[in-house]
Amino acid sequence: MSDQTPRSDSTSPLGSISRRGLLRAAGAGAAGMAVVGAGGLLEACSSGIKGASSGSGSTKAITIGWIHPLTGDLAGFGAPDNWVISKIKQTSPYKKGFKVGGKTYSVTIKSYDSQSSVSRAGDLARTAILSDGVDLLLASSTPETVNAVASQAESLGTPLICSNIPWESWYINLGGNPAKPTLKPKYVVMYFLGAEHLVKCFIPMWNRIHSQYHTDKVVAAAFPNDPDGNAFRMVFPPIAKGAGYTFDMSSAYPDGTTNYTSMITQFKGEKADFFTNVPLPPDFAAMWKQSAQQGFKPTLATVAKVLLFPTDAYALGPLAYNVATDAWWTPTLPWTSSFTGETCPQMAGEFEATTGGQWNSNISNYSLFEAAHAALAMVSDPHDKAEVADAIHKVNIHALAGPLNFASGGPAPGVAITPPVGVQWQKGTKYPLEMQTVDNTLQPQAKITADLNATNP
Repeated sequence: MSDQTPRSDSTSPLGSISRRGLLRAAGAGAAGMAVVGAGGLLEACSSGIKGASSGSGSTKAITIGWIHPLTGDLAGFGAPDNWVISKIKQTSPYKKGFKVGGKTYSVTIKSYDSQSSVSRAGDLARTAILSDGVDLLLASSTPETVNAVASQAESLGTPLICSNIPWESWYINLGGNPAKPTLKPKYVVMYFLGAEHLVKCFIPMWNRIHSQYHTDKVVAAAFPNDPDGNAFRMVFPPIAKGAGYTFDMSSAYPDGTTNYTSMITQFKGEKADFFTNVPLPPDFAAMWKQSAQQGFKPTLATVAKVLLFPTDAYALGPLAYNVATDAWWTPTLPWTSSFTGETCPQMAGEFEATTGGQWNSNISNYSLFEAAHAALAMVSDPHDKAEVADAIHKVNIHALAGPLNFASGGPAPGVAITPPVGVQWQKGTKYPLEMQTVDNTLQPQAKITADLNATNP
């Protein structure tokens, strides 16, 4: 599309809300962010956890590295991560040391900020593996961070546990075919959901709005030319067609597009009553504001990858009202920490009390560390990367993110699915905008907290 030009400035718009108010609402100041050094390591999160003594029974510390976006376009995904690390440091295994093969090992956590950059994420993975000597890597939050880390971990022979990336994007990146998932990655596993779970999460919400407003069942879809967009373009239409919906898809536009006029004109011409997408958060902010200005007002918007976190929602202000999305973790789920027994509502409440902001679904990144401990507890030598890689494929635990079973085969080897619930940003009482659980078709154990509203009735 000739008028959809890439932008040079990736700063997220903040609307009329002050930056101070936005950060407070989002909890972005959690756990005292430290200055990032030249190597990309957050010094505040890299100190060793010294619970185990250096005497008899102790040995070289286990080093766990976590590569995640703490700044940049995807910073909303990383907003709770420093708080998660602070919580993990308080747990008995990480505070007192891991008991492995009859010995006790202290644990060092090293946190690396990908800055939402694909190339930086890959460079950090190489640094962590080749220079910092990590025994186990963690990576989280979208293909822009996770895929580059997974490629390096698999090629350099270092065990890696991933989260918050659609499994199809992750699997294709490693050379697998989601339609025929025979490839078994040796060093890499992941937990999250897939593109098919998102469309199956959205369809029940479309059906309810269709029944109420007698819509035409046409879905406008804006999928970019990136790993998520390509996976969604392949997966969404046939599943939606089976449910009676027609897809009106845009062309595969580049990330960083700033002008969406031709796309919006296309969607208006098709008179689409529903809208779905999977863009970078700043791209959606531009697209959605232009849609409102140009009169594209779908009856229900169900978006993916954006409006997942308070920062993104507050950036749009009232335009975020009644936009629906998915959530892989909410305070309404019955899961508990395998370390402390703390519940989802307890974790969300403590996060809000500590940070002064709203809960965030990536509090569930806590489970990266639960899976890491479970794997390392199985081995005889935590520094033997082949043994640890074999162990991560055997992890089967109940964790804060829900049941995680990497040994089950999932939809593909090494994949554990955490199904999403349908959520919607609605005008709140405690906060100006609040994420409400409005559909639990794929996750019946989640409690419904509000009725589904039309985005534009």
